[in-house]
Amino acid sequence: MSSSMSDEQMKAARASLKKLDVKRKALETEAAAIVDELMTPPADGGEPMGVDTPLTDSDGYPRADIDVFRARTLRHRLNEIRTDHKELMKQVEAGMAKCAAFSKHNSAEDEEERRRRQAPKPKPKFDPKSGKWAVSNWDGTVSGVDKGEDRAFDRIGRPDDVLPGAAPPVAPPPAAQPLVPFALVDGVAADSPAQEAGLQENDLILEFGSANHLNHRDLKGVLEIVPTAAANHEEVAITLLRREQPSVDPDVPHSAETVVRKRMIVKIRPRPWAGRGLLGCHIKAYDDTQLEAG
Repeated sequence: MSSSMSDEQMKAARASLKKLDVKRKALETEAAAIVDELMTPPADGGEPMGVDTPLTDSDGYPRADIDVFRARTLRHRLNEIRTDHKELMKQVEAGMAKCAAFSKHNSAEDEEERRRRQAPKPKPKFDPKSGKWAVSNWDGTVSGVDKGEDRAFDRIGRPDDVLPGAAPPVAPPPAAQPLVPFALVDGVAADSPAQEAGLQENDLILEFGSANHLNHRDLKGVLEIVPTAAANHEEVAITLLRREQPSVDPDVPHSAETVVRKRMIVKIRPRPWAGRGLLGCHIKAYDDTQLEAG
C-alpha cells in the first residue's frame, strides 16, 4: 500500500466517521425532543404521557387525560431511534478501529521513508537524454534533470528510459444536458431546515447539489450529499420547479388551463433539528410519466 493511497483511505475513513457523527447527533436530538414531549405534564396539569408508563387507567380503559395515539406514535419512534443508534455506534466503533489501523500503517511507512532517506545513495549517472549528470532521490526518482520526478534513476541510459511526454489533450466538456425533474417534495415539516430554506410541497427537484436525473441512482446521490453537507456545515443548492397559479386567461377554457411551473434555486443547510432526519422534508422519486395533482 503506497503512502498516497493510505493517506486517501485515511481521509475517506475520517470523512465516513464525520458523517456517522452527524447522524448520531440527529438521532440523539430527535430522541431528546421525543422524551421531552413524553415527560412534559399537560398544560392543565395531570400526569405526562410517559416513556413507559401504562396508557390505560385502573379500569383498563385508554387514559382520557392524554392523546393515547400520539403517545404510542412517539414511543414507537423512540424505540426505532434507540435501535438505529445502537447500530450506528457499532459502525462508529468499526470506523475508529479502521482509522487506528491506518495510523499504525502510516507510522510504519514513515519509518521506511526515514530509513530510505538515510541509506547511502548510488553514484550519479550521466543522462544522455538531457546531457546532464543525474542524482537519485530517496524514492528512486531523478534529481538534476527536467521532469526528473517522472523518471526512474535506475533506467537512465537504458532503452526503456522514456522521457515524460506532453500532457494528454483535454477532452472538450460534454454538451450541457437539459435538466429533468427526478424527485418530488411531498411533505415539509414545520420549523425544519427545509421550511427555513423555502421548500414547499409539490416542488419538483431538477438538481440537488451535484445530483441530477442522470446520476441520482434512485436518490442514493441525495442521501450521500445530505450527511456530508451537515458534517461540513455547508449549504446545498437545490434547483427546482414550483407550481404557479393555473392560467386565468379568459380566452382559455377552464378545462384547458395549464399548470405553469417557475424555475428557481433555494439553498438548504442540512442539520440536526427537533424532528426526524437532517432536512425535515420527504422527497420521493419522480418521472414525467407520473400524473400531477390538479
